[in-house]
This record gives sequence, C-alpha cells and structure tokens, in this order.
Amino acid sequence: MKLTVEDFSVSRVNLYEQIADRLEDWILSNSFEGKEKLPSEQALADEFSVSRNVIREALKLLKARGLVESRNGTGSYITKPEATNLSDVISRMVAMDNINYEAIYEVRIILETAACRKAASVVTPEQLAEMEQLLEKLKNRSISVKERRETDFAFHVAIARAAGNPLLEILVQTMKNVFIEMIEKGIFTEGGIDDAIMRHANILNALKKHDPAMAEDAMYDHLAFSAKNVEKYLSGKQ
Repeated sequence: MKLTVEDFSVSRVNLYEQIADRLEDWILSNSFEGKEKLPSEQALADEFSVSRNVIREALKLLKARGLVESRNGTGSYITKPEATNLSDVISRMVAMDNINYEAIYEVRIILETAACRKAASVVTPEQLAEMEQLLEKLKNRSISVKERRETDFAFHVAIARAAGNPLLEILVQTMKNVFIEMIEKGIFTEGGIDDAIMRHANILNALKKHDPAMAEDAMYDHLAFSAKNVEKYLSGKQ
C-alpha cells in the first residue's frame, strides 16, 4: 500500500476534515484485504505537511464514519462500516421525530415481504438449515428476553441474506435497534411468544416449499399480527 501526497490537494480551511475526506476517497477507491494498517500518524503528517494533532483529528473523523479503527500500541486500521452503527443513528432519528410503530411496520412490510418472496426462489439448503436452527432456539422457553429478540431478528436477517441482494440485507440490519424494540414489545404481550414461533414456522415452511407467493403472504401475516401485538402492548401501558 502506497499513499502519496500528490494524490491530494488540501487547503488550510477545515484542514483535518479535508484530510479525512481525501483519506476516505482513497480508502473507498482501493480494494483492501482484511483490516489493513494505515501509515503511522507521523508518516501521514509528513505526507500532508501538517501536525500529528491534525492527523489525529482526521482519524477520529474517519473512525466516526466507520472506516478506521484504532488499536492501542499498533496504530489505525482500515475497517468496513458496520450496519449496527447506522442502526444507532436511525433509532435516534425515530425517537426524535416521534415516528410511530405503524410507520415502522410499514417499512418492515415493504422490505421483508419482498425479501421473503425473493428468498423463496433462491434459498439454499444451508440457509434453510440456519433458519431451522434459529427457529428451534426460539422454541426454547428458557432463553432470556435479550436472546429471544436477538434470535428473532437474526431469523429475519437470514431471510434477507437468502434473497441474495447484499443491499437488502444491509437495509434490514440498519433497522436492528428499531425492529428489536418492536420485537420485545411482542414478547411481553400475552401469547406473543407462541404466536411468533408459529408464524416464523409458517414462513420457514413456505421457504422450504420454494413458493414465493406463500412466503410473501406468510411474512405479511406475521408482521401484521406483530403490529397488532405491539398495539395491544402499548394500549395496556396507557
């Protein structure tokens, strides 16, 4: 990996931000195997003819963007942004904009019925086996609420992955915090756990039959009933 200063043109306005932007462009325009180490702070400072403090601020900005991670004593490494980072942002936006559960379920239905329909046509035996294992875990009444909601969400991510569109999987993952909050409300609704197990089983059965229409209907049925459980939970809290 060779980073040269002639690749960049940096003004003195918001210097660390511009350096971060140039480094981001460079990272995104190159292919990296695993988490490749960036040049040292001093080496970057020398390349850009700035202080190490400016480079340090630029690296902090890249870290916030999910493109760099710091390791004590070894330096900074290029890393792939995680969908969970965006999930935190989305959950804050939902809270601050007072977006209600009906809107959340609208998005879930748009994304996940389409994913389920596509997955029914292309799902592999290995992917079905993964979903079967997740369903068996959901049937275990001794797992904690945290495990249950994580397993429930993992089942939905597995369907998005099985659809074969990487962006669709990412979009579902970015909604994790919001989805999990709804899942947990369903767990605490009377009969919510039994209902979730049954409807997940219906979805898996449709996928095993490779029936797109049946799979789409099963997912819609699950999400529509889940929304009713959330409504029941919220009405009980008032």
